[in-house]
Amino acid sequence: MNDSSDSSAQQSADTAPVPEQPSPASPAAAGPPTASRRGGILEAFENRSFRFQWPADGLTIWAFEMETLVLGWYILNATDSPALVGLIGTLRFGGTLFGPLYGALTDKFNRRTLLIVDRAVLTGIALGFTSLALSGGLEPWHAFVFAFLTGIARNLDNVVRQALMADVIPARTLSNALALSRGVMDISRIMGALLGGSLLSALGVGEAYVAVMLLYAGSSILSLGIVLKKQTMKVDDSGWLANLKEGVSYMRHDQSILGPLVLAFLVNLTLFPVVNGLMPVVAREIYHKGPNGLAMMQMAPGIGALIGSVWLAAYAQSAAPMRRMMIGIVLWHVSMLVFAFMGWWLAALVTLVVYGTTQSVAMISMASTLLHASPVEYRGRVMGVRSLAVYGLPMGLLISGVIAELFGIRLALAINSIVGLVGTAIAALIWREMWAKPGRG
Repeated sequence: MNDSSDSSAQQSADTAPVPEQPSPASPAAAGPPTASRRGGILEAFENRSFRFQWPADGLTIWAFEMETLVLGWYILNATDSPALVGLIGTLRFGGTLFGPLYGALTDKFNRRTLLIVDRAVLTGIALGFTSLALSGGLEPWHAFVFAFLTGIARNLDNVVRQALMADVIPARTLSNALALSRGVMDISRIMGALLGGSLLSALGVGEAYVAVMLLYAGSSILSLGIVLKKQTMKVDDSGWLANLKEGVSYMRHDQSILGPLVLAFLVNLTLFPVVNGLMPVVAREIYHKGPNGLAMMQMAPGIGALIGSVWLAAYAQSAAPMRRMMIGIVLWHVSMLVFAFMGWWLAALVTLVVYGTTQSVAMISMASTLLHASPVEYRGRVMGVRSLAVYGLPMGLLISGVIAELFGIRLALAINSIVGLVGTAIAALIWREMWAKPGRG
């Protein structure tokens, strides 16, 4: 999500850092390269490391999506409490509190090694949960503990993989790589929902978690193929707190970073709870669906997001990413407001596809804006602070879960949509350049 240079580090195409933005007088500043002058929609696959990171990231998201579905359904049926469904979703994002620390780690240590070790830890956590489930010793409190442990490791994965991608992908290919990366995540969400729902319905929680464990293991193994010949930049030895303060100070004074960070928190607070924890409540309470129906509802936003990812992979250079981000966020909230009052099953699925498409447009554009705006020496810390925005999701899950239990899930979704639209309007007034600034693709 960021752009910068490190003039002292001359690297190959697999490890080149993002170069400085050319001055307005330079030829490159005249406009982004068109699709005909670039390598096409699959350009990023010319990079060896991307050919390994792309499927490895996909397997991680696949496993995470299955966990979301299985844990949510298990807790809902074991406790019959929408609020506890929201709580377990909250715990799975507990690692967001350590985002700035993870960012400092990512800037200081080898990012490739961090990614591989973290995914091996996720495999071990899934193995522990699987063992309890298959042995018949699983209790609801076990699910909460393992959800929290997964959240701790999962957030480090988010910070490292994004910073690492900017390290190994040349700047001219970064937007294409981000869109393709988002695409494989969308595919993984679809497959995760289908496989998770099928295994849960046919076999049970333990068997479904065997698949989760194997997916995490495969991701860790594939990550071994990523090549990082040289760490692009290391923070100095002045201490963790000093490094964090320096990074935060930089972000506060860069409007192209601060505005998107605030909006990232907003969409996590208002939009993501429905697909990251509360969908079992929607499926059962509104549409009276079981695991297979829940899987279809989890899958629909993934289909829409995949549509958005493919479109942006081909045309990510054709519009200002900041403006595209703002438009996407507005339409995203509107689609959820429509979904909140939808009564027809098939129409609800179509609305969720639209929800996913607008989500993809907004989040890829946000990622492009941040990665292009951040200097390489701050990249890990920017992404670490960016991960704090995800803390809006557990807050949203808790608030929405309580509202849903007291007043119904429809009202909870409608309130989220209205709050999000108002917040986006306020952000647009404060950071007007998000509408007017051309930005970089």
